[in-house]
Amino acid sequence: MMKKLPLLLVPLMMASTGAAVADNGPGCGLGQQFFAGQSGLAAHVLAATTNGSSSNQLFGLSFDSLGCNGETVITAEFQRNVFVASNYDNIARDAAQGGGDHLQSLAALMHMQGDDAQRFYTLAQVNYDQLFGGAHGDHDEWLQKLDSTLSADPTLSKYSLTSGS
Repeated sequence: MMKKLPLLLVPLMMASTGAAVADNGPGCGLGQQFFAGQSGLAAHVLAATTNGSSSNQLFGLSFDSLGCNGETVITAEFQRNVFVASNYDNIARDAAQGGGDHLQSLAALMHMQGDDAQRFYTLAQVNYDQLFGGAHGDHDEWLQKLDSTLSADPTLSKYSLTSGS
């Protein structure tokens, strides 16, 4: 089962990369340079298409040019949010079962290890109705419920983004 974990994280990393670029409009590269200062969907699509078709972002990131910054950090919170948005239904299924690849990947993204991860799987299963009831696929609402549930647990509260730690 642990061999599957890295395979589940590959799409996340790819999604995170794309989402990180999307987080700042069209990202960096020639398209960003050509369409700098313009707004609207058309300018963003043209800039992103230019960046993608000319494959210049790797060069820009490697040499900190073309408006790219290779030192930009993709936060753990952002990765967690992207993962949940992409895997919500699978996380719900795993939580109902008290474990599974997607719940393990979420725990790994939250830097849970050993007993904490096992406690998290149990917590998700025991609190399934509270976590997934009424969320109707609203990822932001679900993440708030998750943080509240984690905050209420003395051992897992350190993993909550809202616990003040």
